[in-house]
Amino acid sequence: MDGGTFDYWDIVRRTCCFGQAGGWAFLMYHETPGRGPDVEALARLGVTETVHLNAVPAKGIYTFDYTRDGRRIDDGWGVLELIWYDRGRAPYFRGGQRDFLNQAIRRAELDHPELAGEFELYFHALEDAFDLQLPRQDIQQGTVRAAQWARRNS
Repeated sequence: MDGGTFDYWDIVRRTCCFGQAGGWAFLMYHETPGRGPDVEALARLGVTETVHLNAVPAKGIYTFDYTRDGRRIDDGWGVLELIWYDRGRAPYFRGGQRDFLNQAIRRAELDHPELAGEFELYFHALEDAFDLQLPRQDIQQGTVRAAQWARRNS
């Protein structure tokens, strides 16, 4: 879509992009008509892990949430804003549930000095830690599959 029509934002809010890459399924959306993907429905489909990234770029707010086997992995913090991450400092408790991310972040800091921004480093670390292989080129070119949210009768 080129965004040239009056209905552009209405269409964006009613659509999502989805696919599968590297053993993960992905779902990208601007907004959902409701609360988002149904956790129980995902469990019925056999989904055991979810990585949820939320971005509000205009405000510089990015959040990360991770669940495994229906349980949030978070050391009791819940959904976290990434703005508090500073290069060179471990963002999670050492030895805690998310310590594996500390290690991935440190590895990204050492292996990729060309990544200047903290968000860029953090996202790179997430890709490595979870072995995410999102189809970047397809996403950038707009060739991923898309659908509209189903309307619920209420």
